[in-house]
Amino acid sequence: MKNLERNKSLDLIKWIALLSMIIDHAWYILPTELQEPFRWMRIVGRLAYPLFCLAIAANVCRQPVGHLGGLNYLGGIFFFALISQQPYSRFFEGNHLNILFTLGLGLVITQAIHHLKPTLIAAGITALAIAVVYRPILSFGLCGALLPAALLAALQARVIETRIVTWSTAALIAVLANTGAGIMLLPDLPARALASISAAALAPLLGLALLQFRLRSIRPVGTWMYPIYPIHMLLLNSLSITWA
Repeated sequence: MKNLERNKSLDLIKWIALLSMIIDHAWYILPTELQEPFRWMRIVGRLAYPLFCLAIAANVCRQPVGHLGGLNYLGGIFFFALISQQPYSRFFEGNHLNILFTLGLGLVITQAIHHLKPTLIAAGITALAIAVVYRPILSFGLCGALLPAALLAALQARVIETRIVTWSTAALIAVLANTGAGIMLLPDLPARALASISAAALAPLLGLALLQFRLRSIRPVGTWMYPIYPIHMLLLNSLSITWA
């Protein structure tokens, strides 16, 4: 199979996802008295995960059905997920698994749905089972693992009615992944919660709009993005300790 031509719009989406993630994480090291005035950083951060998932879905969607690609991509995700877990646990001081585990499971599920090969279907079912079992400690939970597949369905929709349903479903799953189902049950949501919900819901539509851009040039987001994940957390953690 020939290598697919690089999609510069996808690089733009990855850049926005990467920068919004770093902005989100940087909020945690702000002095306590600055956290509330800079709450907008957390709202910007709600864009990151849906855009990362859209990048995965768009890459899978471009693959000819039956011709599996991205094995190195998948291997890189899980390799750096393992490397990133210790810096992630130190930074967030919890027992959750980092975002790369969720993205890796989501990629396996999405490829299984797209290619429909028996071995991939078995792998997808296994990945889904893992996401169900580990959902309490999986970053963005079960919805996070399902979001790339939901976005794949949205990208593949051709009939306008189907597009509306699939993109609405993807937006809902993005909200549930980012905020959890509990926030949707609150009778009177505060303004910052509404802002977070809106950002998460609009992220897939923002990504769809960005995919329509035809950029002439943009710096590619390559495999260097993997080590950036643990490195930026180590750096932020060091800054937090220094300022403290």
